[in-house]
Amino acid sequence: MSALPANIRAAIFDLDGTLFDSVGLWHEIDDIFLSKRGLVPTAEYRRAIAAIGFRATAEFTVEYYKLDDTPETLMNEWTELAREAYATTVKTFDGVREYLTACAAAGIKIAAVTSLHSEFARACLKNNGISEYFSHIFTTDEIGFKKSSPLIYEHAARVLGVSPRDCVAYDDVPIAVKAAKAAGMTTVAVEGVLFDKAECGGAADYIIVSIKDAPAFARK
Repeated sequence: MSALPANIRAAIFDLDGTLFDSVGLWHEIDDIFLSKRGLVPTAEYRRAIAAIGFRATAEFTVEYYKLDDTPETLMNEWTELAREAYATTVKTFDGVREYLTACAAAGIKIAAVTSLHSEFARACLKNNGISEYFSHIFTTDEIGFKKSSPLIYEHAARVLGVSPRDCVAYDDVPIAVKAAKAAGMTTVAVEGVLFDKAECGGAADYIIVSIKDAPAFARK
């Protein structure tokens, strides 16, 4: 696989499913809270919530399943189910630390753009000993843009002080890969459980199985 373009100055990583081995956890949480209500998660539901943020997912869930619960009720329930797991048991995929180390050694700025709750993101980064690599964590709830929108990637680049053209974005969800590409970034799609090559279209500049296979940074 060819190296990344020599102009790359910043790397923007998704967390769930890209760096964190956590998609199975959220499927389990979906199963738990929906089963309490006599419901099951559909494939359509899981695709719809893949990159829209914590509150937006709660609001969508209430509407999709016509629940009597408030979004706040769901968020509180999910928070209790997920808090301990992200702080103690959710691990990064093999090769993540090594790739971040190579990224930092190349002088690349490192940030995350995630629909994960900020508390969970920071707890998991800390528990896995990789917090120090990240200068910024941009969450959909805090920024106010979904990952399906190029605006969240443009915002991240602006805060990092670089042009989107000088950024590379990594994600396992096709709509996020397409949004990063629309923002002008180089894109790396990770073939996780949420990835669909056909849905991604031509938006991915690189397609990898895991971060271990990610393209190297060009020598300066």
